[in-house]
Amino acid sequence: MSRRSNGVTGVRPIAHHSLVDRVTDELHRAILNGDLPPGSTVSIVDLCERFDISHIPVREALRRLESEGVISLRPGRSALVATVTSDELVNIYGLRKLIEGDLVTRAAASMSEERLEDAEAALAEYIGIEREPAALAAKHHAFHEAMLLDVIGPADANVLRLLWKASDRYLHLLMADLDHKPETQQGRIDEHRELLDLARAGKAKELRDAWIAHLESTEGALLEALAVREEGEAAQA
Repeated sequence: MSRRSNGVTGVRPIAHHSLVDRVTDELHRAILNGDLPPGSTVSIVDLCERFDISHIPVREALRRLESEGVISLRPGRSALVATVTSDELVNIYGLRKLIEGDLVTRAAASMSEERLEDAEAALAEYIGIEREPAALAAKHHAFHEAMLLDVIGPADANVLRLLWKASDRYLHLLMADLDHKPETQQGRIDEHRELLDLARAGKAKELRDAWIAHLESTEGALLEALAVREEGEAAQA
């Protein structure tokens, strides 16, 4: 006699789900740090051999990454790592400015002391951690999320997650080409401090303007670093 369902339909075994998560995380890490460089071809067969697993969790992990725009699945058994371009970077930050500008305006109207304290703590951690891309990105997002949390709905959260991951990819790949002078790093910290001060003062319009300026500052730094990278690649060609 066949085994009957217990009524929990559509739920995958935890072990399988965890395996897909682990493969997704490892591929995402390899893409972020450049082990799988932009424009490179990824063989599904090679990945299966490297992870010593079947093609099913590998394909599912690649589908997840395709939904984030960092992988393009190709006919057959391969995928292509998305390239990085100035046009894409401008589009990412254009959407961030539009969405986050609206969110922070609404958040400023009723930002609680608890949210301000969370943002203060995240800023302190951001200042104190090692200047390493993954750690910087995590603390940077924690600061922004703390200030926006009360007005972020499920759809907002999904869109922000995709946009933040997309911008993180540029930060990881271009970290070596960014300006690391102490005064530049202090300037970025000061931008975050200004956001927090304006939020505490309840200045919604000024906060939105400063938030947009902060995003534009980061966008400009990444565009400059991308230009340096492209010049180097052209010289080696």
